[in-house]
Amino acid sequence: MDPGAAALNAIANRSKMAGLVMDFDGVLSPIIDDPSASELLPGTEEVLGSLATKLGLVALLSGRPVDFLADRAAVPGVALYGSYGLEQRTDSGVSVLPDAERWMPNVQAATAWLHEKLDGAEGIHVEDKSLAVAVHWRRAADHAAAADAINPLVQEAASLHGLRREPGKFVEELRIPVNQDKGTALHRIMDEGGLEVTAYAGDDLGDLPAFRAVSLARGHALIVDGPDMAPGVETVAGAHFDGPADFHLWLKRLDEATS
Repeated sequence: MDPGAAALNAIANRSKMAGLVMDFDGVLSPIIDDPSASELLPGTEEVLGSLATKLGLVALLSGRPVDFLADRAAVPGVALYGSYGLEQRTDSGVSVLPDAERWMPNVQAATAWLHEKLDGAEGIHVEDKSLAVAVHWRRAADHAAAADAINPLVQEAASLHGLRREPGKFVEELRIPVNQDKGTALHRIMDEGGLEVTAYAGDDLGDLPAFRAVSLARGHALIVDGPDMAPGVETVAGAHFDGPADFHLWLKRLDEATS
């Protein structure tokens, strides 16, 4: 059976009670050297907009801030959850979980500290992420040397400001120390939507909790493979796709199947 056929059939058969939740980077947008330049693949906006009129829920659940998602993927009918589900785009603006708001000064201080230490370092980029801060070194000429330089600084920033360190593909991220991740966020999204079937699409370590959550709910894990996949992601049970372009073709097939 071709990748994603089981998820496609399950969603199409119960479309109005089905949910499709997706990461942004590496799933709907290719991974690129400059994370600030990420954008949807051509045609994705149209297919997401069409699916949003047919399914019970279409949503993005990303480590990116909601404002970034709203700028790059503001598709009518598509719900936006940023900062690993700590933020949600609403009609009145951005809603932040109460437990997260009090940590914003810590994140801002850590972000400023990392900019001071790392701005100007060749191939290294500090990304401001609202309720998190990330340090990327994908563009560094020597990935191992860059990681060796970055890791102690990230650890020091985590200790200074009480934040939680999380690794990714050529990235170290500091998040607020609350019991929230993409798994808890996906549980909340499924419960609030009253969904009977859910599929979640992701590609990185931050997606592992969501893959576990959707599997426990007897849903479907959609893993978008790519170069330099983080250990543990390539072995997740589910439908594997050969990059965002391949996943985009699956979205188009799903759209046709729910017409």
